[in-house]
Amino acid sequence: MDEHVDRLRGLKHILTGGDVLSVPHVKKALKVLGPNVLINGYGPTENTTFTCCFPINNEASIKGSVPIGFPLNNTTVHILDEDRKPVPIGRKGELYTGGAGVALGYWKRDDLTAEKFVDDPFTLRQAQGDKPKLYRTGDIARWLPDGSVEFIGRADGQVKIRGFRVELGEIENALNDIAALKDRVVTVRQDGPGEKQLACYVVPKNAKDHEDPAAREALLNTVREQLRERLPGYMVPTAFMVLPSFPLTPNGKVDRKALPAPMVESSVLKAQHVGPRDNMERTLTAIWGKLLNNEQIGVHDDFFDLGGHSLIGIQLLGQVEQQFSRTLSLKSLFEAPTIAQFADLLRTEGATANWDNLSLVQPDGEGAPLFCVHGDEASHFIPKHMGPTRPFYAFFHQGEDGKAIKYTSVETIAAHFIKEMKQAKPQGPYLLTGYSFGGVVAYEMAQQLMAIGEEVPLLVLLDTYAPGLHKQAIESDVKFYEPLKKAVLRGIVKRALKNDGVVPTRFRNFHIIDTYDQAVLAYKPKPYKGRLTVFKAATSWGPKEMGWSALAQGGMDVQVIPGDHYSLIKEPNVAQLTEQLVVRIAGWEQRGTIAVS
Repeated sequence: MDEHVDRLRGLKHILTGGDVLSVPHVKKALKVLGPNVLINGYGPTENTTFTCCFPINNEASIKGSVPIGFPLNNTTVHILDEDRKPVPIGRKGELYTGGAGVALGYWKRDDLTAEKFVDDPFTLRQAQGDKPKLYRTGDIARWLPDGSVEFIGRADGQVKIRGFRVELGEIENALNDIAALKDRVVTVRQDGPGEKQLACYVVPKNAKDHEDPAAREALLNTVREQLRERLPGYMVPTAFMVLPSFPLTPNGKVDRKALPAPMVESSVLKAQHVGPRDNMERTLTAIWGKLLNNEQIGVHDDFFDLGGHSLIGIQLLGQVEQQFSRTLSLKSLFEAPTIAQFADLLRTEGATANWDNLSLVQPDGEGAPLFCVHGDEASHFIPKHMGPTRPFYAFFHQGEDGKAIKYTSVETIAAHFIKEMKQAKPQGPYLLTGYSFGGVVAYEMAQQLMAIGEEVPLLVLLDTYAPGLHKQAIESDVKFYEPLKKAVLRGIVKRALKNDGVVPTRFRNFHIIDTYDQAVLAYKPKPYKGRLTVFKAATSWGPKEMGWSALAQGGMDVQVIPGDHYSLIKEPNVAQLTEQLVVRIAGWEQRGTIAVS
């Protein structure tokens, strides 16, 4: 396509294969050869080579990757979850193929045959003969709205990073349409102490881009920006490297084990680097550097801008406790997100207000304050984008210090938060928002406030399922904890908390989330008389109103925000979320009503 495209002119059809096609090359072929010439074919040998085909008609049908298409005649395709149940459109699952082309099995390999060729529960049994079979391809795919199939990657390419299951192929696919790239590969590395990290290697199309430092940095900036736009934060690699070519195995595949240790992302560092100035800052710099896998952190660099998040924050506070014998909550990191600020906090007694979970993140501004429940990274980025226009308060999680969670039901958590909120602002009106489970708590807070005569003109739920859909939402998502594992972890937590004990750092996040899941499943919400606003992540499962329409007696305002449940509250998507939030607050302030864009 690059060197001899003219030789392809006049061909009626060109069939390609290999699961993943180069989007720039496909677009070039469309321009040169026209529509309906290039066909993307997919299929394993075990299903007579071709299972699906996708005729490429126009650029509009190509988004981030080229679909593998639609099942051929007499061929069936199923995308199933771990229980071999069909997944809905847009959900990832393993691809199974069936139909007339499925092989009988492997020659003299009964064990492998039994593993890969399974009974087909979707096809009626013939009057005579064996029950139809499905072949487990081991490929991860999803249905697209038009009925075609998108290939994501191999099931054996799944890895687990900080508790999240990640398909390496999905990250690689997100870079398919960058014309300046010749090749790319994503892998998992652990070159030093600490957690495993995702690393991205790219080969530029132009060899000069590897030789020129400025060109290398420009290319990596393009790669980083595209990954951040298309993937949740936990799937964005933390290390990147440009190579002239990839090392190959004898059979011509990328030799991942031979890839060199990558360089850590550095473009987010501040232009003016200030190193640690005393022993406390040196110790904190070492802690941050280890957890963020970055040895070039300055004392004025922001923890969250460097890629930090709540899970790393909990680990950081655990190490601070070991080094300085000081127990601080996660809200301290939001109040003091740089090493210089955090060191000052350690030198004092911490936050001056006597609140267990409430924190004043942004004190400036004359507008009515916004209270955010369990916003996680949003509690850093929303006030940053809003600017000093109004105070911003954040409620942080119980249990971050490893101690027993005192309030374990939605109702008691809400009552506790209202008590602390009234210390900061004794009377309404109250502007409330909450993320995920925090949205359920914010909903109950609004109910309790209105029951005592307080005004709640704005209640915004950030990607929060109504309690009636919560269980289905959990089941629809990737299962992070199997039942047996959950039971084991609950036992560990229970033993750790005996006699006023403390949960180890690595189990605190599980303890918090497990408590929330049990709380929301037991919660019986009452209808809400006020107006309810829901910001739904574009790729989150379920209906647009996330199950709240039956409870919203005062009407609903639903806004879809780009991203998924995790990237919704991070850059760059959080900028649009904040913009829509500001529109609704301004509408109330100016006209006494909540504006809808």
